[in-house]
Amino acid sequence: MTRIQVNIPTGTIGEWSIRKATGDSPAYGVSTMFSQIVGHDATYLEEPLGEYTFLCHNSLGPIMQDTTHEYREHQELWDGATGDVLIGGLGIGLVNQKLIDYPNITSITIVEKNQEVIDLVWQHVPKDSRFTLIHADIDTWAPPENSHWHYGWFDIWIGDNTIANHEEYNQMLQQKYSSFCDQM
Repeated sequence: MTRIQVNIPTGTIGEWSIRKATGDSPAYGVSTMFSQIVGHDATYLEEPLGEYTFLCHNSLGPIMQDTTHEYREHQELWDGATGDVLIGGLGIGLVNQKLIDYPNITSITIVEKNQEVIDLVWQHVPKDSRFTLIHADIDTWAPPENSHWHYGWFDIWIGDNTIANHEEYNQMLQQKYSSFCDQM
């Protein structure tokens, strides 16, 4: 399975940080690393040895990482993205690494809520003239009139959201963005 390894330096701004972890034993690999960063067992990851980058929040824990597991969770995006793409959440810029090589992508609009994440990540991710970053909360952002995207991808951490149920949150996003996106 493919993995996208990002190249973002470690750092901390406010409550947000970029952390690195490296597996040093074939028996443990990233499960041990992830457990150290998360603070609980994560043996389900079964990742190969290597260096991994984590976006972490002081009270929420790890939000995103450049693992094979994370890559697999984005498979629908890799398979479906075409034309103009709307992305909810910058994370560690994992999508930038992949989508920049897609010639069938005409534009990528990324909406990120946290300025600290933007400051830690944006300057280090690949991008070209097709990429636009908007500092806003995807939950409350009002797309410009006549906006249209062929594909919408919402990789949002909802742990601090008032809607704690994933299904209910997905329904809210669907209702809000379905008139702007052909496929979500």
